[in-house]
Parts: sequence; structure tokens; C-alpha cells
Amino acid sequence: MADGLSDEARLAAAIAAGLFGGPAARTTHVAGKGTVNKVFFVESPGRKVVVRLSDRAEAADEYVKEAWCIGRAAALGIPVPEVLRVGRRGRHAYMVESFVAGDEGRDVPSARADIWRALGGYAKLIHSAAVPGLGLKLSEILGGDARESWSRHLEYNVESLNEDDPLLDLEVVTRAESRAVREVFADLRVREFDFGLNHGDLSLRNTIVGADGRVTLLDWGSAEAAAVPHHDLIQILKESMTEGDPGAEDFRAFLDGYGISPAELERMMPELEALLTLRAFDKLRWALDRRVEDLGDYVEHARAAARRCLAGVGR
Repeated sequence: MADGLSDEARLAAAIAAGLFGGPAARTTHVAGKGTVNKVFFVESPGRKVVVRLSDRAEAADEYVKEAWCIGRAAALGIPVPEVLRVGRRGRHAYMVESFVAGDEGRDVPSARADIWRALGGYAKLIHSAAVPGLGLKLSEILGGDARESWSRHLEYNVESLNEDDPLLDLEVVTRAESRAVREVFADLRVREFDFGLNHGDLSLRNTIVGADGRVTLLDWGSAEAAAVPHHDLIQILKESMTEGDPGAEDFRAFLDGYGISPAELERMMPELEALLTLRAFDKLRWALDRRVEDLGDYVEHARAAARRCLAGVGR
């Protein structure tokens, strides 16, 4: 490599050159910005873009979904990067976005509360985006019937809690706990939910804070159609359980930005705990079906979610 660049860096430079109308002057691999994509900053005189690459089979569809979600967010007035191009080169799918100047939210500790408050406001706008479907893929978001899909999803998870459930052998729950969780899930049948678009990964690491304090929201790969506001709330609760971040003050700032009062949150908590456990169990079953080798994190999260949920039932 006479230019010192990896094959993927050269590919990113070539993709950007098509936008620049001339060769890129500098290409930099950005480490630590995701586990499923490789991210590059590509510059030419007077212009800088972000190129994301992935050789995963599903990446092309994921980038199309992200571009669609970013377009919807921009139309709602949420600060997001501009998607400049989505496509494929050889075995790599790619997405090119405008570069947003500023600092990642985690690197601006003095602004934590302000960032979380902004994320709360953004979440409310995102959740207002009505979509007909339910799921993670763009085809699921834009197609189908959310309530019918939700009913099927719920019934699958209720019926899976039986005497032959592999979650018993994994010691996620005891048999008595399994019966109790089944009752919690069955109670969701009579709960009324609204469905809409969710970001799926609202966190400081997915924000850029500009010099003027403007908060830009990044990374829509986990966006999906699900219950609102519940889905994004349970994702934040999961982060607080597994990583201890966000903290209680951050969560309060988020709720303030969204407009959810402490009393409203208290009323929602049984549903949130039930949905958090439902999602944790469903993800573990997915991992078992896919024969994922390391189930440790899936098992631990499902176990912790169940304990937390059943403790709430006992209060």
C-alpha cells in the first residue's frame, strides 16, 4: 500500500471522490465509532464527509432504512446529518453523510443535562411519526398492521413460557418465576399501546454537540416501529441497568424534555418493566434460534430484567 491506506480506506476515498468531483485529499479511519460499520472521514479542499462501510449482507437494507429515518427526522425539525448517497461497491454497502462539526456528547460532561433534555424533545418528535407497521426493517416499518403484528409477537412470547422452555435450563427464571412472568406478559394483552417510529439508541454517544450548543442526533441503525414512547424508554432503562449510564438525573432531564411528568412515569412503570422483560426474553430466544455462541450478555440481561419486573409486581 504505497499510500498507506487500507483497502477499505481507499474504497471510502473513491466513493467520496465521486461526490467531490475530484480526488480526496485525506482519509481517516475513525476507530471506536461502531461495531458493525467502519467509519471514515474523507476530506477534499473545502469539504468533509463521513463514509460508513459494511460488508454484512444486511447492511445495504439497513443503510436505506437509516436514510429514510434521517429524512423523516429532518422533516420534523430534528438536527441530523444530511445523507448524501447510499449504495454498494463490490461486497461493501456504504452510506455517505455530511460531516457535523462538534464534540461527541460523552466528551461534553458540562452539558449532560442539556443533551438529555434535547434528546427527550427529539424523541417526542420522532414518536409523532406515524408508521403502519411494527419491526426493525424498513419493509416492516412501512408495511403490515402494527396491532396485528404486536398481537402475534406477544402471543409467541407468552406461549414460549412453558415447561419445555430453554430459558429454564439457562436459569434465567425458575419455574415459579416463569409462571409469574407469563402472567405479566398475558396482562399486556389488555393494555392499549400507540405505535410509531423509535430511534432505538438514544444516548450521548450518538450525539454531536456544536460550538453553539446545538445537539445533532446520529446513528439510526436501531430505529424501528414499536410502542411509543415505551420502546425508547425501555432502551434507556436497559442502558442504565447494564452500563449505569444514563443516571437518574440524566433520565429526569430526558423526561422533562419529552414532557413526561413523574406521576405519568410512575403510572407507566409496570408496562415499561413488562416490556423491558419481554424484549430481553425475545432477544435471548432470537440468539438461541441463531445459535449465537456467546449467550452471556443475553442471559444476564434477561435474568436481571425478570428479577426487576417481578420485584415490581411484588410491591
